[in-house]
Amino acid sequence: MDYKLLLDTAVMAGELMLANGAETYRVEDTMQRMLELSGLKTAEAFVMVTGFLVTLDDPSIQSMTVTRRIHSRGTNLSIIDEINSISRGLCSGELELKEAFRQIKKLKKEPHPPQAFLLANAGVAAAFALTYGGTWQEAFVAGVAGFFMAICLYLCNRMKLPAFFGILLSAVVISLFAGGLLKFLPIIGNLDSIIIAAIMPLVPGVAITNAVFDTLHGDYISGSARMMEAFVVAASVAMGIVIGLRFIQ
Repeated sequence: MDYKLLLDTAVMAGELMLANGAETYRVEDTMQRMLELSGLKTAEAFVMVTGFLVTLDDPSIQSMTVTRRIHSRGTNLSIIDEINSISRGLCSGELELKEAFRQIKKLKKEPHPPQAFLLANAGVAAAFALTYGGTWQEAFVAGVAGFFMAICLYLCNRMKLPAFFGILLSAVVISLFAGGLLKFLPIIGNLDSIIIAAIMPLVPGVAITNAVFDTLHGDYISGSARMMEAFVVAASVAMGIVIGLRFIQ
């Protein structure tokens, strides 16, 4: 077996899973199962929220260790599901190692287009407005606010701003747009309903859920880190909304 290729495959899979919102225990379990295919004496994966360490070692080979730092995290359950499928196929023998590496590398090279990100955020905001009992006019305004919020968040990510400031500015955009529009056209709907619906794509629901899962699985460091991440995101959203509303008053 090509141990270097196996290590690279496991590392790339873990990197993508962590960057797209997978639970720490799931990433560690997936990487561990892939590394154990080597049959070597030592095959270990140690994963935390911000990075991981993997090692392959045996008396018959030179030790190989790789460390990866995850600088930004998002949520893409589709990529997590695809990597899980690839991992299962590799471990069951249905996929060859080279093919598994090729498929994972393809996932890394072909992220979702920006248009899909923008439209998805607008659609989610509009849908939440209707879910909370809003009118079609409120849903439309929330959708447009969500669209501009997504543009701001995308640009902040491209400029590699810290996540706190990107979310803060995006929340400011939401409150400025919704509040400014309703100030001139008050008949459209309720400002609170529109803002609540528009900020839903920013709410750290996945981070909170993963924090609970990681804690229950004994990953206390990762669980605590995710809880702190969720608190910081929620605080930045709240601060952004307040700042935006102050400007339009």
